[in-house]
Amino acid sequence: MAPKTILHRVRQIAWSVPGLPVIALAVRNYILHQSANQAGSMAFSSVLAMFPLLILLSATAAYVGEPGDAAALAQRVLEYAPPVVRDAMQPVIQQVLAQRNQALLAIGFLVTLWTASSGMQAVRTALNRSYGIERGLPFWKARIKVAVFTVVVGGGIFAAFSSVIVMPYVWQLLERNVGVGQETPWLRNSVRYGSAFLVLTVLYALLYGWLPDLRQRLRTVVPGAIVGAAMWVGAAATLSYTLRSAGKLALVYGSFAGVVATLVFLYISATTLIFGAEVNGVLRDGVEPLEASPEALAEPPESEPQAVPATGSPPSPQSQG
Repeated sequence: MAPKTILHRVRQIAWSVPGLPVIALAVRNYILHQSANQAGSMAFSSVLAMFPLLILLSATAAYVGEPGDAAALAQRVLEYAPPVVRDAMQPVIQQVLAQRNQALLAIGFLVTLWTASSGMQAVRTALNRSYGIERGLPFWKARIKVAVFTVVVGGGIFAAFSSVIVMPYVWQLLERNVGVGQETPWLRNSVRYGSAFLVLTVLYALLYGWLPDLRQRLRTVVPGAIVGAAMWVGAAATLSYTLRSAGKLALVYGSFAGVVATLVFLYISATTLIFGAEVNGVLRDGVEPLEASPEALAEPPESEPQAVPATGSPPSPQSQG
């Protein structure tokens, strides 16, 4: 059997796996849409919006409750990030909680609303490209849209942060009824990352359903939200294992190791968000797993020039007619 025939049969067998054509076409669109550049822009915008947002949430929590509760809240939220990222962000949060400046709350709100809406605008641009939207809303309508959505997402993040506080009580319930303890880290990580998966699925679905400049239904946003949230949980768990310390990064980046690790974490997070949108875009275009073919991943072949008959050759039957 010829190698080309074997390769063709292997591709046919692989293409019969449910979901693989959709993932492959999403990867292709991710490359063609230059979504890696969009992920970098989103990561940079997230850095600008991250600390003002954390300052605002921490200051608000400090005024609502006790400073110790706000510190515990921030600590539990940062547990989802790699250790290097936590080390870079914890000093700023602790400093804000120690000061409790009233003016900081107002300034932080204004700065957060502007910078976070700019970051949300980058998310909107990336999602529009994933869905193939070339011309969206006018600038002023887009800014109003992302500003309102930023406030809604900020409230959702605060609610999600509050739900994180409930996790220790859930763990205590498991300890009493199931008999688990500190020696079962796999169950603790399962509960922690399972809750993160559920929250991110809802958040990604909201982003996919609201930010792009097109009307969508629930069935067109849920698949990508599930894929993106699952990718984020896997990436967060992997980075938490690989980036346990800044020792190796410090050899290259010095004191900027924590900043670099944070950028990498945000870049991968943005990649999961955009890739989920690419999955939704493939499903929205009507490409079903069994209808797609390996040739769909390749560019359309160029038309081959017709052969010119040699001099003195007999004319073709068409030319005789």
